[in-house]
Amino acid sequence: MPNAFCVYLIRNQHAYEFFFLSTGGMVRGHVALCIATLATFVRSGAAGILEWGRSNHIEVNIPWLPFENETRCYDELGCLNITRDWYHLIYRPFNVFPLARQVIDTRFILYTRKNPLQGQMLKVQSEKTIQKSNFDPKKPTKFIIHGFIDTPLSNWVKEMRRELLKHSDWNVIVVDWAGGSLPLYTQATANTRLVGLEIAYFINYLKDNVGLNPKHVHLIGHSLGAHTAGYAGERIEGLGRITGLDPAEPYFQGMPSHSRLDPSDAQLVDVIHTDGSSIFLLGYGMSEPCGHIDFYPNNGKEQPGCDLTETPLPLTLIKEGIEEASRVLVACNHVRAIKLFIESINSKCPYVAHKCNSYQNFLQGKCFSCKENDTGCAIMGLNTVRPNHAPGSKYFITTGKDTPYCSKYIHKENI
Repeated sequence: MPNAFCVYLIRNQHAYEFFFLSTGGMVRGHVALCIATLATFVRSGAAGILEWGRSNHIEVNIPWLPFENETRCYDELGCLNITRDWYHLIYRPFNVFPLARQVIDTRFILYTRKNPLQGQMLKVQSEKTIQKSNFDPKKPTKFIIHGFIDTPLSNWVKEMRRELLKHSDWNVIVVDWAGGSLPLYTQATANTRLVGLEIAYFINYLKDNVGLNPKHVHLIGHSLGAHTAGYAGERIEGLGRITGLDPAEPYFQGMPSHSRLDPSDAQLVDVIHTDGSSIFLLGYGMSEPCGHIDFYPNNGKEQPGCDLTETPLPLTLIKEGIEEASRVLVACNHVRAIKLFIESINSKCPYVAHKCNSYQNFLQGKCFSCKENDTGCAIMGLNTVRPNHAPGSKYFITTGKDTPYCSKYIHKENI
């Protein structure tokens, strides 16, 4: 069976990805991932768009093939293992253990209405940081978890926390795992498991020592951050909600539920899919349902406004800056889930999606009835509620190509 893998050469804090090739479909998928990731590195490195972590070196593990179970423990966090069911010849051919805790250096930064701009670092190891902070366990708590090659300094993280605090007087905690979100992608994928342990331990600590009710905790994760939230959720009893914003496809789609985000990870798991084209076509997000309720704006694939022939890159650069221009160029569809969720927080326009067995039937108007007890439709975004049917159904919605994306009636010229 054909195989392929990527190798990184690190020099002067820039990453250049080289890959060994053979023939076959699986290889084309890896090539797509390699090329897309390399494009991100070169553009971001040259322009200084993203701050990739806090260290000037990258440490990697060597891929390990399963002949027997192997387990590693991480102090008070617990243990992780890699067994045969973490492998698939096509979907997940390589697995490694996470990097050391001190390398990933997961951090929790609190924002409230009392400190909306200047975050407060919360550390379990230093209880005073929690006691002296503005954290209020009686208020709902929202966690924001970034993804691959991303940091809390990204504009979307700032915008999301600002909109959340505008909506309500909540605890908003940004999870900083920039030390582990660097390439290799395989290594970053493995690091999400340890970050999940860190988040779970942190929330359980707040539950046991401060009085936080996990039922009122909501994890919001993008891409790899969505699966990170899932790993955390499986170790938090009674976690209220996880929102997956276009969960990453490579190494997750087609895998067993324990290796990715799934409905058992929280009382409500809602997912917005916006880049579900195959990795062969440079799609970064999952297409298969993985929540209690899964939304597919514009069929969950090509998003309006992401065609560069319609929205010239220089115009985006002028209007929204170099970071946004880079995201549009490399992963416009993938980040659209973030934008839709952010807009839903304070928008007066409800994202009404309809349950349907196919996007074609949805476009033909065969699924516009909400039916009895509203079982045929649902609100996408912050105000999503758990449906009263089994997971696996798809909800479709049409959005516009630019802000505001939501409209009660989307006109043809805005699609």
